Amino acid sequence: MTPCVLKFGGSSVATPERIRAVAELIKRRAEVCHPVVVVSAMGKTTDELLNLAYSVSKNPPPRELDMLLTVGERISMALLSMALHDLGLKAVSFTGSQVGIITENRFNRARVLEIKLYRITDALKEGKIPVVAGFQGVSVSKEITTLGRGGSDLTAVALAISLGKVPCEIYTDVPGVFALDPRKFPAARRYERMDYTVLSEMASSGAKVMHSRAVNLAAKYDLPFLILSSYEPEKGGTLVEKREHLESPGVKAITTMPVVMFDVEGREGIPLLARMVEAVRVLNFSHDATGRHLVLFVPVEERERALETLSELGVRFALREDLAMVCVIGWGVSAPEIMDTIFSVVGWEHIFMMGSSDTKVCIAVEREREGVVVENLARKFGLYGTA
Repeated sequence: MTPCVLKFGGSSVATPERIRAVAELIKRRAEVCHPVVVVSAMGKTTDELLNLAYSVSKNPPPRELDMLLTVGERISMALLSMALHDLGLKAVSFTGSQVGIITENRFNRARVLEIKLYRITDALKEGKIPVVAGFQGVSVSKEITTLGRGGSDLTAVALAISLGKVPCEIYTDVPGVFALDPRKFPAARRYERMDYTVLSEMASSGAKVMHSRAVNLAAKYDLPFLILSSYEPEKGGTLVEKREHLESPGVKAITTMPVVMFDVEGREGIPLLARMVEAVRVLNFSHDATGRHLVLFVPVEERERALETLSELGVRFALREDLAMVCVIGWGVSAPEIMDTIFSVVGWEHIFMMGSSDTKVCIAVEREREGVVVENLARKFGLYGTA
């Protein structure tokens, strides 16, 4: 029977009841393909482990942080294997290192170099269901590493490619890809098909549905994958694949994320920017003609790391924390008619930053205005209903 990769996110395995429900779902899928399962940590386990780390250390060593964080997925994989055994299915759990996910020598955000499939293929030959801990691997120097937040998606896509571009299904708590966050905007349009490029832009701009590196890896090897709900899989989902587009511009989605703005003075801006990009995820930046005045925007979860880096550099800076990045995503979105609509809805006076490309226009606005800005833009661009 052909293998298929099934990945279950943290919300899908958040409780014992959810784990048993996922085991039932896997049993049904085992009737048509041979599952290779990838799991995330249960619910908010990773956040709890991070909080625990920072409660005992102001600056946890990256190696020890990876050693700690990999615990979460190990719990999930063992519990799910137990639940599968109770249903009469042979299952065997593997950590990232056991399954041969080889990464570069980097902690916290390592990249996958190769996957040695020996133990996976042996398990499949024996009729067993491999249950793999996502988000983790082992470096070429034999250190335990993690792939970055949301890295279980990357594990699943990399496994599906390595197994011969087999079917790949990403199970989450929503039935596919939506034009807006369906938790905040229940009437948001859901897509049956989605292009790699648009989803990658969405993922890198705050959408929680998929890891951007995983989308980019799937696009590189042209691996279609399906995103659907583990709660209601019968509702179908969104097939992500390569799609051809005509020249006419169109908005497909709007994403948001809370951001922090750092206004840095008194030092060469370009060398400082290089150091910041290495340390944190810089969403956007601007600098004056002399290169000595730098404004940076980083995700709110990177705030502490950015503060530490700037303090180490000994520079003066001010920060503003009440901002949100709103990104309009699609094809040809830098077209004049789309830009005019954005400016007419938001108003120049309310925009703290703007950056644009052919597939994404991002603006920074006050966080208290985020909801109304998104709703008004969504109505202008027709992002409610079905597609």
